Amino acid sequence: MRRFGGLEGLRAWLAWAVVFSHLMSFTGFSQMAPWLAKPLGQLADCAVMVFTILSGFVITHLLVERREPYARYIVRRFLRIYPVYAVALLAGIGGTYLAFDTFLSHPWGEMTPATQRMLLQSESLASGDFLWHLAAHLSMLHGAISSQVLYESQYMFLGPAWSLSLEWQFYLVAPLMVALAMHRLGQFALTAAAIWAYVLYTRGVFGEFMLPSVLPGAGLYFGVGMATRFLLKANASLSAFPLALLMLGAGLLMNATGTTPILVWAAFVCMMLLNDSASDPVSQGARWTFAQVFSSPVSRWLGDRSYATYLIHMPIVQLVTWVCVTQFGMGLAPTAATVVLVVVPSTLVASALLHRYVELPAIHWGRRPNRQAPMADRAAY
Repeated sequence: MRRFGGLEGLRAWLAWAVVFSHLMSFTGFSQMAPWLAKPLGQLADCAVMVFTILSGFVITHLLVERREPYARYIVRRFLRIYPVYAVALLAGIGGTYLAFDTFLSHPWGEMTPATQRMLLQSESLASGDFLWHLAAHLSMLHGAISSQVLYESQYMFLGPAWSLSLEWQFYLVAPLMVALAMHRLGQFALTAAAIWAYVLYTRGVFGEFMLPSVLPGAGLYFGVGMATRFLLKANASLSAFPLALLMLGAGLLMNATGTTPILVWAAFVCMMLLNDSASDPVSQGARWTFAQVFSSPVSRWLGDRSYATYLIHMPIVQLVTWVCVTQFGMGLAPTAATVVLVVVPSTLVASALLHRYVELPAIHWGRRPNRQAPMADRAAY
C-alpha cells in the first residue's frame, strides 16, 4: 500500500492547536488576553476542519487500496476509535459536572468565562435528558442531533467529540461514496448531492448546529480530501479528474468564508509531494523544513498519540480547574498558569497510556481476522 509521509506529524500539530485553544477558553485566560484567544480559537476551528479533510483523504486511500467486506471495514473503524472514545467519554461525564461546579458560581466575577451555555447544559441534564444525551453519545451520533431536539447534543459531556461523531457519520457511508466516485456519472451525482446537502444545512433544514457536526454541513470538506486522493492516485486516469476538480471547486465556492482549512491542506499536500530528486536550494530547504515539522521523531510520536490527546485533554482541563478553584480558591491568573503547567504534561502521559493500553490493543484485535493486512490504520484519524 502506498504511504504518504508527514500525516502523523500533521495530526500532532492539529491536535495540539485544539488543546491550547481549550487551555485559553476554559481557564479564563481568554478573558485576560482576548487578542490572543480569538485567533487561537480560529486556529483550533481550522485545525478540526483540516482533520476532516485529512480523514476524507485517508479513508478514501484505505478503501481504494484495500478491498474488504463492509462488515470488516466498519468493525475495524469502530475498534480504531471507540475504545479510546469510551474511556474519554466516561472521564468527560465526570469532567462536565466538575465544570458546572467550578464555573456556575462565577468564581472570578465578570472575568469568569461565559457560562450561559453551561447553565443551559446543566438544566438540560437536570430536566431528564441525561439518558438521552448518554444514548446519543454511546452511538457516536450525538453530532447529528440538533439543539432543537436535544440541547447542544454535539458538545455535551466531551466537547471535542463533536468532530468524532462527524467522522463516524462519514465512516458509515464512505464505502458507498468511494464506490460512486469510481464512475464518471457517480462523481457528478456525488458532487451534486454534497452541494445540495450543504445548501439544505445552511438553510437550517437539518436543525441548529453551532459547528458542522452533521455530515451535510461538512461533506464538502470530506469531498476535498477524497478528491485529493484521486488526484494523487498513482494510476489515475482522466476519469478521476471530474470528481477531484468538482469537489475542490465546490469546496472553495460553497465555503467562501471557510476556505482556510482547504488552503492549509493544499499547502501541506504541495510540500508532501516535493520531488525528492530536485536539487535547487529552495526545494531542499522546503523538504528539510517539512521533515523537521512533520516527520521528525517528536512529531511522529505526538502524531501516533494525537487521537487520544484530542479526546482526553478536555476532562483533564476540567479536573485541574476544579481543583484550583474549588479546593484552593485560586484566582484567574494563578489558575491559568497552573492549568498550563499541569495539563500539558498530564495530557502527554494520559494519551501515551491510552495509546499503549487501549488504542493499540483494539487496533491489533481488529486486524485478527486478516493478520496480513497492511498496517495503514494508524493514519486513519
